Amino acid sequence: MKKFVFAVVIATIAASPAAAATKKKKKAAPAPVTSSANNNENSWRFAKDSLPIFLPSWSIAVYLSAKNAR
Repeated sequence: MKKFVFAVVIATIAASPAAAATKKKKKAAPAPVTSSANNNENSWRFAKDSLPIFLPSWSIAVYLSAKNAR
């Protein structure tokens, strides 16, 4: 009886790598596209935020009050 149990234990140990190899690997989900990856949106944001640099000094107050009103 001991020999039979020992043989079963050896057989399960020998079969365990084969059983582990049959499992399917999960596919990784594709990374979602973030807004920072959108070049057009980044360019537009840069142009919109740099507008006060190019405005005359008297119009900056008007621009900032309109921007803060939203």
